[in-house]
Amino acid sequence: MTIDRISKEELLANYDTFLFDADGVLWTGEIPVPGAIEWLNLLLDDKTKKVFVLTNNSTKTLDQYMKKIEKLGFGRLGSDNVISPAIVLAEYLQSNPGKFAKEYIYLIGTENLRATLENDGGVKCFGTGPDSIRDHTDGDFIHHVDMSITPKAVVCSYDAHFSYPKIMKASNFLQDPNVEYLVTNQDYTFPGPVPGVVIPGSGATSAAVTAVTGREPTVFGKPHKPMADFLLRRAQVDPKRTVMFGDRLDTDIMFGNANGYVPEIRCVSLITTFRYATVWMPTGVHTMVDVLNAREKEQFDRIPAFTHCFATGD
Repeated sequence: MTIDRISKEELLANYDTFLFDADGVLWTGEIPVPGAIEWLNLLLDDKTKKVFVLTNNSTKTLDQYMKKIEKLGFGRLGSDNVISPAIVLAEYLQSNPGKFAKEYIYLIGTENLRATLENDGGVKCFGTGPDSIRDHTDGDFIHHVDMSITPKAVVCSYDAHFSYPKIMKASNFLQDPNVEYLVTNQDYTFPGPVPGVVIPGSGATSAAVTAVTGREPTVFGKPHKPMADFLLRRAQVDPKRTVMFGDRLDTDIMFGNANGYVPEIRCVSLITTFRYATVWMPTGVHTMVDVLNAREKEQFDRIPAFTHCFATGD
């Protein structure tokens, strides 16, 4: 099996909206992918093109993320060009003030995510930081979990302090069907600076809570629909003229393959099968072996239409 290569000339001629994953596509760790800065600047110079970075990283505030983007040489991008699950989730909370305004959220996540949800989502978060079993001096802690605060939702994301008490608290809160179960993204790992070192991601935390509760969460990152809906509201993209660049088959490529839809069409006889075009970048997590395995397993939603190299474009 081969994947067709697509040139910059073909991309410019056939697409108006360009969507990029970040780490593994535009940069790896702290190093820009060769040709990525020049390619994005070319697109940004063309006023007929729309450019968005769709990251599943919710560990930074938008201001912090923009500082990283500028440091890496992508300073032409503005804050309106960047979309993360934290931004989409905060909008969801803010757009439902009757339920969430100034209410408590139990958050398995970082302090930066807490700042985003509180400042932009209008909620009050608790649960961040260390929560070790050693800090619960009562030997019968597991029989008497602290339920003194009833949250409106449990949010799971990346959390370096993930622990047994956090699983237990989240699972008990979610026994109430009125408590929503929200997840930033389900990436089980994310790329790091040391090749071969596995770094567990947000999917690891939500997998534990899901296994215990049997509850299925609403997921706000790629490849799920809330991020596509947010993009549609922000940019009114035309799926036939939209292309997604990604390195991960299970997030980026699935996002493009799943979310190129036209929601205005309701008549069954007119349902569209248009998808975003998908371009796989061999600069991140997944390799051609993974693409071949997806083909072997008939996971067609993970198979990209094209491959591409920023540096040469051919």
